[in-house]
Amino acid sequence: MKALLENLKSTQSSKLLVAFFIVASAMFAISACEKGPAEKAGESIDQGVEDTKDAYNEGVEEVQDEIDDHS
Repeated sequence: MKALLENLKSTQSSKLLVAFFIVASAMFAISACEKGPAEKAGESIDQGVEDTKDAYNEGVEEVQDEIDDHS
């Protein structure tokens, strides 16, 4: 009988542990869907860097075109 009770406690602990991980995973998945202020700021910085690179590359191409036209 004592072994049965120990086994039952172990099973309950396992179920509790599994339930905890399921709830924790669900909460993590839900919280990962929302963008926080840091993520929004990071995206804004990334967009600024991309815009700067594009402007630089366009400027380089214009300068190369002017050099080719005057050569």
